[in-house]
Amino acid sequence: MSEHIEMKILKTISTIDSLNIEELNVLNIGVEIQDFTEPNLSMTEVNKITNKYKNLFKGFNNIRALHGPFLDLKPSSPDKLIRQVSQSRYLYTLKAAKELDIDYLIFHSQINPYLNQPFLRKLNNIQNKEFWEEILKEVPDYKGIILLENIFEETPMMLKELIETISLPNIKVNLDIGHAKLGKVSLEEWIRELKEYIVYVHIHSNDGLYDEHQSPTQEEIRSLYSILDKYGLNPVLSLEYKVDNLRKEIERYR
Repeated sequence: MSEHIEMKILKTISTIDSLNIEELNVLNIGVEIQDFTEPNLSMTEVNKITNKYKNLFKGFNNIRALHGPFLDLKPSSPDKLIRQVSQSRYLYTLKAAKELDIDYLIFHSQINPYLNQPFLRKLNNIQNKEFWEEILKEVPDYKGIILLENIFEETPMMLKELIETISLPNIKVNLDIGHAKLGKVSLEEWIRELKEYIVYVHIHSNDGLYDEHQSPTQEEIRSLYSILDKYGLNPVLSLEYKVDNLRKEIERYR
């Protein structure tokens, strides 16, 4: 579909049972694995899943992404126990990402848009910076890009402030356009404000009320491409919705 550049496309999968390496290779697309979003995985299960993917990925040379856990986690929480749990979850995910040679590792921003007093915003951002500086020392040989994804934010400004405060070259933005659609500003405003940091995009749609992860319309795809073109961006596009015929779906993007 793009006339100027070859788009880098991934398909999300919920579990390893959905992984079809042969199909991905034939279609020349990457994969985003989401097994680690399950909140009740034991370390035994984490290690088992990691080892299975490591074996399957031996025949796969395209882009690899991994979505980390997010439910009720907040690495900048004022509650010490919540910080400890968050660090534990993030750390085993980072170690799995290193083991699997993951190119892009996704975590939610965990921003609460209603805690928006300037003092609280600044404190949250500084504590996030401290968290990331410390946890990355634990896995210094992870070479991939860490992505923070918009989730509850109604505009791009709080995420922009967070990324600029963290200010690490390997921490960028995954723009989730389905989540952005539930906000208060246009997709173009999201992209314009975050253009320096967007390297990855979650694609799905909704009715403007609920996070339904529907297939986008052709007009929504055209609009996304037009805006990306306008700002000179060529991010990875990850299809985060159910697809019945992957080959036909990919044709909508090429």
